[in-house]
Amino acid sequence: MVLDIAIEVLNLIEEEGYKAYLVGGFVRDYLLHLDINDLDITTNMPIDILKKKFNILDNGSKYLSVTILYKGYSFEITNFRKDLGYIDHRHPDVLIANSIEEDSLRRDYTINALYMDKNGHIFDFHDGLKDLANKELKMIGNPFLRFEEDALRILRGLYFSSKLGFQIESNTLFAMVDKKELLASLQEEMLYKYFIKILYLDNDQAIRYINELDLFQYIPKFKRWLNLVNKDIKEEDLVYYYYLKTKDFPIKVSNNVKEKAKVLEVLLKSIDAYTLYQNKVLYFELRDILKAFGCDIIRADEIVDSFIIKNDKELAISKEEIASHYVGKEKSIHIEMVKKAILNGEIENTREDILDYLGGQNNV
Repeated sequence: MVLDIAIEVLNLIEEEGYKAYLVGGFVRDYLLHLDINDLDITTNMPIDILKKKFNILDNGSKYLSVTILYKGYSFEITNFRKDLGYIDHRHPDVLIANSIEEDSLRRDYTINALYMDKNGHIFDFHDGLKDLANKELKMIGNPFLRFEEDALRILRGLYFSSKLGFQIESNTLFAMVDKKELLASLQEEMLYKYFIKILYLDNDQAIRYINELDLFQYIPKFKRWLNLVNKDIKEEDLVYYYYLKTKDFPIKVSNNVKEKAKVLEVLLKSIDAYTLYQNKVLYFELRDILKAFGCDIIRADEIVDSFIIKNDKELAISKEEIASHYVGKEKSIHIEMVKKAILNGEIENTREDILDYLGGQNNV
């Protein structure tokens, strides 16, 4: 189905007198009979005309690339281009190219540089079909220079080796080892993105490469993580898992994530009624990772279900009245003392018991 829709896009472009081809992961996965997730198209139709012809998300026109929204699909469409000098071992200066053969020189691995026209004809300038058949990953051009240009290509190669079950060609692999220091130049968010993608693949070939060749030598935070990680943890919870193991975060995180991490620490130390009451919203958000760390979730659920009070308004004496007996910080301290005593079963939630409790504390 997606192939039919993609061919419609090619036809719409060609009707305007331009050329268009399916490329990259689209063609690779199509030929391997895998699910197609990378909806990549390349064309010589200028971006300005594409914007007039299609519903466009302009999320990369600086790099001659935009996203076409068509019949429920998002196609990443890029002009034929050549990459000039690279900045920070990652980002290229780009220039319009005249042909797909010229365009192919900027692509990373031979199996990602296959082009297909609307009639199903394949254009292969770097023996990508041969490498597909041999289940081998090979860098286009000199791999030492190509990794120097863009260090992310190292991670992409590792990812594809596991995703496809392909071996990395010896010269390409040797260059990965030689240039592994460049991984430290990548943003942690990008390292994290690919680390997660690699981690959750069924095939662990990439992880074997990383460990056997010490490819993460210069990104110690992620090297350490390989020995910590637990695939049973949901992907979105791995940041918390890392924090609980190291008291650090693998990437920059929001204050909200930091708050949740602190709550996790508290709940793992104690699941008494008061602690659960104070954190009941986050408890349900963090329930799965608590369970993975050995928290007795069944008992915790039972405690939550049997709260003596469901919210602060159910206190037999209002918080305002309790606070009226104190000044400054003592107001909130004694309100919390009362809630804790009630929730943990030390006193009944009655006016008499609360007043007696407070009186016993400080002669109220």
